[in-house]
Amino acid sequence: MEEITAETLRDAAELIGISGKASLCEIQHRYYEQIKKWHPDVSEHDPKEAHEMTIRLKAAYETLCTYCMNYPFSFRIEDLEENLEQTPAEYWKRRFGDDPIWG
Repeated sequence: MEEITAETLRDAAELIGISGKASLCEIQHRYYEQIKKWHPDVSEHDPKEAHEMTIRLKAAYETLCTYCMNYPFSFRIEDLEENLEQTPAEYWKRRFGDDPIWG
């Protein structure tokens, strides 16, 4: 897999249909929507084009998942208590707010 940069993340997010912030569940949902649309077995597009797009979508999804999965999470009691007091939106903003992709 190539190096993950802000540009590759932005391109991956746009390909999957994410224009702003998204949770991992939303990323997965958008990916499945796109795969249903482009998979060569069901797509109304040219088979070669559908195959190439499926490969691109899979790579984009893997890039986004790798990026999201590599953030370290603290399991110190103080951090857990602070995180659990926040709504998911507040946590996401605090955790990723300054990130070039999700912020």
